[in-house]
Amino acid sequence: MQFFRSRFVAEENQRFYVITQAAYLIGLTGHAFAYFRFREYGVVEAAWFNLAFSIPCFALAFLLNRKGRHNLAFSLAFMELVLHQVMATVYLGWDFGAHFWLMYLAGLVFFNPSWKPRLQLALLGLILASYVYLFLYHQHGIYQIADAQKSQNNLSSALTTMLIISLLINYYSRAATKAEARLKAEKEKTSAMLRKVEALFGQQVSEEIALELISNEIDFSSRQYDVSVLFLDIRDFTVFADAHEPAVVARFQNTVFGELIPIVKAHQGVVLQILGDGIMAVFGAPVADPAHARKSVAAALAMLDSVAALADQGAIPPTRLGIGINSGPVIAGNVGNEARKFYSLTGKHVIIAARIEQLNKAFRSQLLLSENTFAQLDPAPEAEFIGKQVLKGIEEEVGVYRLA
Repeated sequence: MQFFRSRFVAEENQRFYVITQAAYLIGLTGHAFAYFRFREYGVVEAAWFNLAFSIPCFALAFLLNRKGRHNLAFSLAFMELVLHQVMATVYLGWDFGAHFWLMYLAGLVFFNPSWKPRLQLALLGLILASYVYLFLYHQHGIYQIADAQKSQNNLSSALTTMLIISLLINYYSRAATKAEARLKAEKEKTSAMLRKVEALFGQQVSEEIALELISNEIDFSSRQYDVSVLFLDIRDFTVFADAHEPAVVARFQNTVFGELIPIVKAHQGVVLQILGDGIMAVFGAPVADPAHARKSVAAALAMLDSVAALADQGAIPPTRLGIGINSGPVIAGNVGNEARKFYSLTGKHVIIAARIEQLNKAFRSQLLLSENTFAQLDPAPEAEFIGKQVLKGIEEEVGVYRLA
């Protein structure tokens, strides 16, 4: 195997390269032997054809293949074989058995992975046409050799053809089996990743993010992301829950969250927590997204519109929301043990988002943004700057904008 090594051959072409190199050496040896056989038969033209054309073709194919010119080498050897069988049948007749080699060449047409289907079909047509032409017009050759020699060559050509066809079928069969095995392994790998995504995020992740996680095999271990964190609270939910039957409360929750969660997913966000009266969502993790701020604000505005529409339709009583959004670096990743893991965010920017959401009560607003988030919106929406705010647990004051 080391003899066939070449620094010019790409790793993905190694198998094709090794097989064809061995074939070119066999072809070179076989045509050298054929030169002496044709001399023995007295067919001088065929002998010189082997010496002047066939042997140099296979030697050149061997060298070109070693230099990484696989397609040119294969094309050269293939055409030599076609011409050789036609020449041998013309000079020695159909009973000589050279036409058997055209049968395996019909299968060899599909062996070269770089040949386009149109070229393969054209070459197959050439071989079939050659076969029919030889059968119709060259039953008897220009030279006559002994019947015993014809029978011997006929048998050896037939056996060689059967052997090569069997090897080709085996090659294609093994390649197909390996491809099926790789496909099955990839499918199992994808299913495992999908189960992992579902275990971490449940159904609160968009199809686009799920596919991104699976295709890129994103690591769920903790690392830093630049994100926008959204906290949402249903105002006066406790009062509503105390005043209604559990079935009515559950129906209200299902109706509201049934509208809000798809909106987050539609804007490539991920709902990390669903509380009785609110949600926590992140935009920009676990798949990084430079447009996380814009998408988080667009999702918030869509959620306000959706809840207002539900109230107008009579599906829910008039309901106000409180939404706070902040952007900045956080640590995101798996939290928990082998029995129970969930995807979580850590960092002061998460706390800032939660504190901003709580400010909605004081300012009688429904959507507040930090200055970090507002600065990333282009174009900037109409908003009211309500000043720097002191937030519990945060040392520096945070600028806040009111959008609704």
